[in-house]
Formats: sequence, C-alpha cells, structure tokens
Amino acid sequence: MTLFHALGPFAAQGGVVAAPGMVLVKPTSITHSGTSASLGANGQVTFTAVTELNINGCFTADFDTYVVSVRLNGGNGQTQFRLRASGSDNSTANSYTRQVIYADGTSVFSGRSSANIGYTSPAYGVQRAGFSWHVYGPYLAQPTAMRSVSVSDASSAYLEDYAVTHN
Repeated sequence: MTLFHALGPFAAQGGVVAAPGMVLVKPTSITHSGTSASLGANGQVTFTAVTELNINGCFTADFDTYVVSVRLNGGNGQTQFRLRASGSDNSTANSYTRQVIYADGTSVFSGRSSANIGYTSPAYGVQRAGFSWHVYGPYLAQPTAMRSVSVSDASSAYLEDYAVTHN
C-alpha cells in the first residue's frame, strides 16, 4: 500500500513554528506493467507483481514536502524510481545521486553512486517490511532532495537509509 501525504506550510506563531499537519494527497491516475495495480478512493495504490508503476499527479505546487508510506507483504522491496514532468520520465545519465548506509546483523555498509534512475531504501522480508520516503521540493525549479528509511524482518532487524538528490 502506498499513501502520499504532504506536510502543510509552516507558520510561526509567537516565536514557535507550528505545522498544521499532514494532508492526504490522491494521485490523479496510475498506469502499470505487470500483474495488477489499482488506485483506491483514498489515494492508496495497491499492486501485485508489477514491473513498472507510474503514479501521476501526486506532486503539486501546493506543498513543498511529501511523505510516501509503503508496506510490503513479503519479497524484495528494492524500488527504483524516476521523477517525471508532463508525463515524461527524467532518465538523464547521472541525474540521480544516492548515498546509502545500512545495518544487517552486525555488518554496517555505506556507499555512494550516481545513475539515470533513483532508488528508495529496500525492504526485504517475509512478513514485516516497509519504508517511508520523504520528498523535498519536487515541484520547485531546483534540485529535489529525498530520503527513505526502510526496516524489515530480514536478519531479525534490517535497516537501510538512503539520501537521494535529483538534479
């Protein structure tokens, strides 16, 4: 299940910054390749064995920060993505840069790479897996920053944290 939420603009009140909370964002449409995908009445996207899923109309000029919540029912959750404008994917070489750190058992790894596609942190597991993806300024005419954190039941507790920028 994928749910898009947006954080409203922050307003200073008496020297304290207050946020009005999260707003559910409903994509305007989806298309997919593979077995099945559907867009629910509340904006949730449910999919099974898809090779490509296009979620359209989820980022607007109304908000600067978005949170995407994904829960997986088993399998591997290495999600690749491309940001798109006017229905066209950006697949320019090295337009996505990723910094990663993960912990699996007693092993810790970090790395950096650039590619023509972006990645969210993967969620591997049999029963309990998911990730939260924060997207900062996707509608602004500036580089987009993103961060995703996943957790799953692989190795009892598997954690992966990705920072991604899109030029």
